Amino acid sequence: MMKYIPGTVLDFDSSRSSHAFDVIKPLFAFTNGVTLAQVREITGLETSTIQNWVKRGWVPSPINKRYGQRQIVRIMLINSIRRAMQIENVINLMAYINGDVEDTSDDVVSDEVLFNEFCKAVYLCEKSRTMDNEAIGTVVGEQVLHIPRLDETGQVKLKKTLVIMVLAYMAGQIKDKIDEELDSIFDE
Repeated sequence: MMKYIPGTVLDFDSSRSSHAFDVIKPLFAFTNGVTLAQVREITGLETSTIQNWVKRGWVPSPINKRYGQRQIVRIMLINSIRRAMQIENVINLMAYINGDVEDTSDDVVSDEVLFNEFCKAVYLCEKSRTMDNEAIGTVVGEQVLHIPRLDETGQVKLKKTLVIMVLAYMAGQIKDKIDEELDSIFDE
């Protein structure tokens, strides 16, 4: 089961799977965003990685050196699936579902909704031990029906995106287990 909120190093309470971003939201209640050092602490990413993603236009630019909710969510989404996908494919997938990173008017759903639905799908699939593409599609298909103001085209795009993201996340988890096993062999 997930032990961290995907894309972060923060402990995960599975009972909050459909609102995973709510764990991070309080950081923004009394500030105008978080610093780069805080983003590093949340995600476990290197400074240069975060700055590179912003520079390449994969993450909205911080405002006054502060990262807001949109930037944090986008960083967590990319970080959640990048271990199993080429970074260019991750970025193309983000563009498929939400177009231009700086323009929210072309988003099928907000990055926050995407992140929460992704976390919920991962949790449901892990709970039922589902790794089959078709079964993941069924889980995700039921989820997207309950998202307000999402037309049929949006539902199809979101379902395709979520299936890919869940598969990539699971593949990343498997890769981590392989690396752990390899480390144990080489440490003997």
